[in-house]
Amino acid sequence: TRKILFLIAHPPHRGALAFEMLDELLVGAVFEQKVSVLFVDDGLFQLIDSQEAHGNVARGYRALPTYDVNDVFVDATALRRRGLSVGSLAIPVRALTRAGIRNLIASHDVVVPD
Repeated sequence: TRKILFLIAHPPHRGALAFEMLDELLVGAVFEQKVSVLFVDDGLFQLIDSQEAHGNVARGYRALPTYDVNDVFVDATALRRRGLSVGSLAIPVRALTRAGIRNLIASHDVVVPD
């Protein structure tokens, strides 16, 4: 089993990219890969519920536990700089320091950027 880390750095309003990345992530999980997700920079905004039903990718991320994707991380510095907190996000996440992020990336076989 390969360990795959999906690195989400772009905001949700970049067309279909956010939903395509979510689809890729779920496909990886379906094929019994060990999938983790790391949200950095403006990618954090993908975890904020919006009022727009068609553009709310955060709702899709709520399905992650169904696909055994339980390792969801965020960049603690990026979170703070954007005035966000772990509690303001749509799903449970673990905040990592820069050193924690380096260790996370090093522990995976493949890193897939958005």
